[in-house]
Formats: sequence, structure tokens, C-alpha cells
Amino acid sequence: MAQRPNVLIVFSDQESHHDLLPGVSAPHQDRLAARGTVFAQSYCTTPQCSPARGSILTGLYPHQTGVQTNLDAAHARELPPGTLTLGGRARAAGYRTAYFGKWHLSQRPGAEAFGFDVPGHPSGHGDRAVAEQAAAWLQGQGEEPWLAMVSFVNPHDIYNFPRRSDYPVRPEVAPPPSLGDDLAAKPSAQARFLHEDQGRPLVGADEERWRQYRSMYYDLVGEVDGHLGRLLDVLDGRGTARETCVVYTSDHGDLAGAHGLPFKGPCMYEELVRVPLIVRWPGVVPAGNVAAGLVSHLDLVPTLCAAMGGAAPSGLPGRNLLDLLAGRAWREELFFEYLAKQRWVCPIRTIRSGPWKMNVYLQGGIELYHLGEDPHEMINLAGSEAHRTVVDELTARLARWREETGDSLPREHTASVDAAGTARVQS
Repeated sequence: MAQRPNVLIVFSDQESHHDLLPGVSAPHQDRLAARGTVFAQSYCTTPQCSPARGSILTGLYPHQTGVQTNLDAAHARELPPGTLTLGGRARAAGYRTAYFGKWHLSQRPGAEAFGFDVPGHPSGHGDRAVAEQAAAWLQGQGEEPWLAMVSFVNPHDIYNFPRRSDYPVRPEVAPPPSLGDDLAAKPSAQARFLHEDQGRPLVGADEERWRQYRSMYYDLVGEVDGHLGRLLDVLDGRGTARETCVVYTSDHGDLAGAHGLPFKGPCMYEELVRVPLIVRWPGVVPAGNVAAGLVSHLDLVPTLCAAMGGAAPSGLPGRNLLDLLAGRAWREELFFEYLAKQRWVCPIRTIRSGPWKMNVYLQGGIELYHLGEDPHEMINLAGSEAHRTVVDELTARLARWREETGDSLPREHTASVDAAGTARVQS
């Protein structure tokens, strides 16, 4: 076992956990999983690019980094200069550091201002160019330990789907089980997203159209998987695979027709917040293993800092994943947050505890799901008298978490509720 392994973190953009994508093909993720551990219940902190990436890099919740929306949204904030990231922590531990691909956390400067010695191509060059540059860098490394982050854009290009009326359907792709969900029983923001926002091109889409959508999405997942394979081939070819801890994940997921919704929006369904997480670290992480505990992107920084020779940093909300794999006491709940998209503010706070998931729309609306009995989140139990005690208990835990982590909406996001019950930014 390598005492101070090299670290390769590869992550895609908008890829749901594969348990939610029956029939998807990703042979290089399978290759990674065969020699590592798959985390079956792995989650992002928020289903949006910039804030989710901030959590991966820092180990903090979006409201702690200050990056709570995408950089193109109203009142967006960049990652503050001087923020300590995984790159900075690795550099302090004596590692060479590099970042390739989509950054989406600041304009100028980019990754080079946050602890990365080699800032690679931005995402505008395309995933193939990012993979080529990262592979060349990996090929040139010597004995000095290194950490590299490789960030691919896809399957985010699913946003091009509305222009693809003739996309070929893959025979193994089925429509999602929740396609016919009645959004009238859900917070009004979801129907508004469908009918007035990015969902409009798919209002009324039939099963065949959604099979087209999911076919294109599966193809994009496959493209990223091919790039992952190229990077793994470099490690194998150089004989450094056993000395390298490899992490594969995604910033957040995609609805892909779940509940009749596309892309990502103001909701917290499993398809959006549950993401792939595979860790291969020969001699340390069990091979061919599946871990069932609730894990978060917040756990990556503590785990990798410990791997690089230091103690897990204090004061962070995440845990070292090796504790879970060793059978030590593990968390029983996770928390998620959401603030806004473009000029639409719709703050949501979520708790996942045991089989329960509760989503609180801070401007009005609540959802409660029992994921054991209702894995597709079709039956909103929040208004059931029989579940009032559950709602009260989860509400108290959510309030305690918000207080403990300093979660309060910034003043510029103060919103009013319009006639439709949806919060919008006050100008």
C-alpha cells in the first residue's frame, strides 16, 4: 500500500447515480468499481454546478463557501480569493497539483489562484481536449506525489436535446417510473419550472420522446466514460495504478424525465442529488465492494487529506470515508440546500434521515417521502396527519443544522412570494 498515494479525481457534470439509470453502459466505471468501492448512497450538497463544485473543492456547504448559485445567476458570488481548497491542502502536503477542464467557480483568475500549479484547458476546448491534456500531464509525472482533478462537461450537453427531434432510441432505454407523476401534489415551483422555464420544450412529451432524451443522456455518459478509460490506461501503462487513489464522481445529477421533468431545477429528487462515487485505492479500499452508508461530497476533502499524510482537517462537516469502510460509527442523516437559478430564487433545505427525505421550500411548500416504500418519490406524505410527528422531528433537526452551520439567506436574496407561490428576486 502506498503511504502517500497519488490522487486522481475525475468528475463529470450532471450525471446521476447509475442505480437510477437502468441499462446505462459505463465499462470504465465498472472497471474502476471492480478494483474499488462503490458508494451506493452518495450525494452532492446541492443540484447546481458552481455551488456543488465549491463543496467538492472545499469540503464545505454552499452557504459556508458563499457560492450558492451558478456564476451566471442573479447576485452570484465567486469562490472568495484565499479560500483553502483541496489543491491548496495538497500543495501544502508536498504534492504537485493540476486542474483540467471546467472550473465554474471564478472568472479570472481561475484554478491557479486556489492551489493548483497547472491550470489546464477550460471546458470550452471540449472534453476530448481536456482528456488529452490531462493524460499527457499524467504521463509526464515522476516520483514526486501528485494530485490531479479532471473535470468533464458531459453529460451536461443534454441541454441540446430539444433541438434533436430525431435522436435514435436505444432499445434498452425505458422511460422513468415516475414519468406520470402529478405535480399538483408537489410544491408549485416544480410545475412552474416545467411550464414556464427550461422544461417548456418537453411539456406534454410522450414516452417515446423521453426515451429519446434518455438515449442521448446515456450516450453522453458513455462519452465521459471513454475519457475516464483513457486516464486509467495511462496509470496502467506507467505502472502507477497501485500507487494512485482514483475517485470518480459528478457534481450533481439530471432529472432525465423523472416526474416529467428535464435537466435540473428547483427540486431535490434522487435523480438530482444522488451521484456516482467510486473510490479505487489498492491495498486500502476494498475491491469489488459496495458501501451502503450515507455519504456526501463533503467527505472527499477529509478522506483525501488523510490519504496524503495528514489528519482529517478539523472544523469541516465531512467525515473520512475510511471510517465507514472500517465499520466505525457513521452518520444517520445528510443535509442539502438549493438557492436559485438564473433570476429565480426558490430556496430549499432538505434532510435525508434513515428512510425519510423531507424538502422544505422556504417560501412555502414541503415534501416528505419514505424512500423505502416510495423510492420514486411519488407520494408526498407531508400533509398526512399520520406523519405529523415525523415532520416535526425532521423540522427540528433541520433547524438545528441550519443554526449550527450558520445557514441564513444573504440579504440580496431576500425574496417575495408572487401570486403563484414562487419566490422571485426583488429588483
